[in-house]
Amino acid sequence: MKNEKTLDLTTGVIWKVLLAFVLPILAGTLIQQLYTVVDAVVVGQFAGKAGLAAIDSVYTLFKFPLNFMSGLSAGATIVVSRLFGAGDEHRLRDSIRAAFTIAIALGLLFSFAGALLAPKLIGLMSVPEDIKDQTLVYVRIYFGGLWTMTLYNMIAGILRAFGNSKSPLRILIVCCIMNIAGDLLLVGAFHMGVAGAAVATVLSQLVSVILALWALRKTHQEQRQPGICAKWTDIWKMLSIGFPLALQSILFPVANSIIQAAINKMGTDIIAAWAVCGKLDMLIWFVSDTMSPALSTYTAQNLGAGKKERVMRGNMTGMGFSVVTVAVISVLLFLFPGPLGNLFVTAKDTAVLSPMIVHYMRIMAPFYVFYAVAEAFSGACCGMGDTVSPMIVTLICTCGLRVLAIFFVLPHFGTMDCIVWIYVASWIVTGLAFTFMFLFKVRKICRDENGETA
Repeated sequence: MKNEKTLDLTTGVIWKVLLAFVLPILAGTLIQQLYTVVDAVVVGQFAGKAGLAAIDSVYTLFKFPLNFMSGLSAGATIVVSRLFGAGDEHRLRDSIRAAFTIAIALGLLFSFAGALLAPKLIGLMSVPEDIKDQTLVYVRIYFGGLWTMTLYNMIAGILRAFGNSKSPLRILIVCCIMNIAGDLLLVGAFHMGVAGAAVATVLSQLVSVILALWALRKTHQEQRQPGICAKWTDIWKMLSIGFPLALQSILFPVANSIIQAAINKMGTDIIAAWAVCGKLDMLIWFVSDTMSPALSTYTAQNLGAGKKERVMRGNMTGMGFSVVTVAVISVLLFLFPGPLGNLFVTAKDTAVLSPMIVHYMRIMAPFYVFYAVAEAFSGACCGMGDTVSPMIVTLICTCGLRVLAIFFVLPHFGTMDCIVWIYVASWIVTGLAFTFMFLFKVRKICRDENGETA
C-alpha cells in the first residue's frame, strides 16, 4: 500500500519526519496564497487603491465556502490518515470515494449559489458605492470558479494523508507561475482590472485540479479510479468527523465579516490600509495554519498505528517549530512595516496609507505567537479524533469574543485601534484555551495507555 511517494509519520526521528512532511506543505501554502498577494500587488499598481479596496472589501466572503470545504478536507485527511496508518486498504478506498463525492457536490453548489447571490452579498458587506461595480464583477467570477479550489483542496488533503506533501508543492509552483503570468497579461497588458485578476486565479486553479488528480493516481496505485460513487454510510461518517471542523473553519470568517463590515464603514483609506496589513501578516497565518493540519495527520497516523507514545513528543516539537518561526516573522513585521507595506500601494497613496499600516502592525506583531500555539494544539486535538471540542473553543474564545466586542466595546471607542486590539485579545484567550485542552487530552491518552499495559 505504501510506496516511495508516501511518508510514514509513525517511524523515524520525530523532528526529521515532521520537517520532511511540514516544509513542503508550508511552501505549498505560501505559493497558494501568493495568488492573493500577486493579485493585490498587480491590482494595486495598475488599478490603484480603488481596485485594491474592491478585492479586499469582500475577501472574507470567499472564506465562508473555502473554509467550510477546507474543514471537510481536514476531516477527510484525519480519516484517511488513520486508515493509512492502520493499513486498512478496503476502508481506505471507500473513504476516498466519499471524499470525492462530498467535494464535487458541495463545490458546485457553492459556486452556483455564490455567483447568483453576489449582489446581495456585497450589500451585506457594506461595500462603498465608489467600488461596488468593480467588486460585483470580481465576486461573480471568483465564485464561478470556486468549485476548482474546493476540489483541489480535497485532493491535496488526501495526498497529505498518505504522507505525500511534495506533489501538492510541485503543482502549486506550476499554477502560481500561471497565475502571475495571467495577472500581468490580463490586468497589466489588457487592463481588465479586478476582473482579470479573478479570471487568472480561476484558470490557474483549474489546472491545479487536473495535476492533482494525476498526482493522486501516481501516489496510490490502488486508487487509479477514485470515482464519486460512494456509500452513504462512508459519506455520513466522513461528514460526522469533518463537519465540526468545517463549522469551526467558517466561524472565523463569520466573525471577521462582521468586523470587516465595521471597517468598511470607516472609508476606503482604512479598508486599503487594513488590506495591506492582511498581506503583510499572511506569513503568520501560513506557518500557523500549515502546522495545524500537519499535526492532525501526524497524530492520526500514530494513533492509527497504535503508537501513542509519539503523540506528545511530536506535537510539542511541531508547536515549537511554529512558535519560533512566527516569532521571527513578527520581529520583522514590527521593525519594517513601512517599507514592506509600500510594496502594495502606489507612490501617491503612500503618504496616506503608510502611517496607518505601521501603527496597526506594531500593535499586533508582539501577539501573533498566541495564534500559532492555538492552531498547533487545535490540529493535535482534532487528530486525536475529537473535532467537536476545538469547534466549541473556537466559537467561544475567538468568534464569540470578537463579535461581542464589536457590538458592545467598539461603539464606546469607534476607532480602528479598538478593532485591532479585539483581534489581539482573541488570539491570547484562544491560545491559552487550546493549551489547556491539549494537555488534558494527552494526559487522558497516557492514562488509557497505562491502563491497557497494566
